[in-house]
Amino acid sequence: MTASDVATQLVAAQRRAARLRNALTTVGAFFATARQSDPLPMLRDLCGEWLLADKVEIIVPAGTGSLRSHAPTVLVGPITIGRRVVGRIEVTRATPPFDSDDRELLTALGQIVGTVLEQSSLQGQLDQYLNQARAHADTLDQLLQFGRLVVSATADPLHLGLQLATQVPAMVGGERASLLLIPLDNEESPMLLLSNGHVTTPERAREVREHGFAGLVLREEQPLIIDETEADRRWLSLRTHEIDAPTRCAMAAPLRWGTRLLGAITVTTTHSRRFDSSHLNLLELVACHISLAIYAADLETRRKRSVKLLGEIETQARTAFERARAGDLQALTDLEAQFARLQEMYRLLGLSVLPTVGE
Repeated sequence: MTASDVATQLVAAQRRAARLRNALTTVGAFFATARQSDPLPMLRDLCGEWLLADKVEIIVPAGTGSLRSHAPTVLVGPITIGRRVVGRIEVTRATPPFDSDDRELLTALGQIVGTVLEQSSLQGQLDQYLNQARAHADTLDQLLQFGRLVVSATADPLHLGLQLATQVPAMVGGERASLLLIPLDNEESPMLLLSNGHVTTPERAREVREHGFAGLVLREEQPLIIDETEADRRWLSLRTHEIDAPTRCAMAAPLRWGTRLLGAITVTTTHSRRFDSSHLNLLELVACHISLAIYAADLETRRKRSVKLLGEIETQARTAFERARAGDLQALTDLEAQFARLQEMYRLLGLSVLPTVGE
C-alpha cells in the first residue's frame, strides 16, 4: 500500500467521522420534531443535511412506488417501524454519486423517521385525549350550572326558557339556539325564544312550529341532525329566513312530558358537519332537563294563579251565600256563576270536573 493510498483512506475516514459526528449531534433534533403539528418539513431538512441532498421526499404511506432506484442521482429507502414498512424516503443529489455510506445512513434515517412519525402520532392521540378530557370537564361544569338553573324554582316559564336557551349553545358546541314552547293551556299560541335573549313575534313562532326544523322534530317526535343543510332535502323543504349567517349544520330534540309535547330545542352552526351522535345525545339530555323545568314552572304558575282564583271564588261565593240566606234571589245566580268559575279552574288544572249541584 502506497503512501497515496494511505492518505486517501485517511481522508475518507476523516470524512466519514465528520459525517457521523454531524449525524449524532442532530439526532435530538429529529425527535424534537415529533412535538410539531406537522413534522415532515423539518424531517426533510434534517435528512437533507445527513445526505447532503439537493431534494428529499418523505412519502407516507409508501404507496405503490418502488423502494429501489437505478438512477445514480436518486436514492430510495424504506421508512420502518419495527419490521413494518410504513413509507419511503426519496433522495436526489446531482454530485457526488451515492456510495455505501449514503445507503447505510439512509437505512438509519428510515428507522429514525419511522420512530419520529410513530411518536408524533402517539403525541397527537395524547393531545386529542387531553382535549376530550378538558371538553368533558367543561361539559360537566356546564351541566352543573344548567342543573342549578333547572332547580332554581323560577316560576315564569318565559323567563326560565330565555335563561335556558342562552345556556344551550355553549353546552353542545353550537353557535345559536332557539326554544319553541307550546303552552299547556294555550297550544295555539306558541312562543319562540332565542339564545340572544330575544322573543320572536307570535307569527314567527307559529311559522317555525308549522314549517321550521322545530316543527319537523315535533312531527317526527325524535331528535334529528342535519349535518349539511345545502344537500339535505328535509332542510331545503323548510321555510327559513336566514340572511347574515346561514345555517350549515343543525340538530334539534323534542321537549316532552309523558305523552305531551311541550316544544323543541334547536341548535345551529354556520359550519358543516359540526354535530355527531354524541352532540345529539347531549342535546337530548338537555331537552329532558328543560322539559322538567318548563313543566314544573308551568305547574307552579298555574298553582299560584289557582290559589288566587280560589280565594276570589271563596270570597264572592261566601258573600252570595249570605245574600241568599237573607232572601236575595239574585244571589243564587251569583252562586252559579262562581261554581262555573270553579269548574273552569278545574278544567285548566286538568282535573275532573265536579258534578253540578242538581246532580
